[in-house]
Amino acid sequence: MCARFLDPLLAHLDDAGVGHLPEIADGDPPHTPRGCPFQASSVGEALRLERAVLAER
Repeated sequence: MCARFLDPLLAHLDDAGVGHLPEIADGDPPHTPRGCPFQASSVGEALRLERAVLAER
């Protein structure tokens, strides 16, 4: 269930801040990144969610 929300977010890992996630992103596709391009809390939250998704499988 969470994967459908997480996958579009993780697609930004190859954008401007390669290997990082932006501070915020638009809620509607194409989920344009905004704010700080290198946000540690965004990466940490994505990792937490990914672990939760993997635990569901």
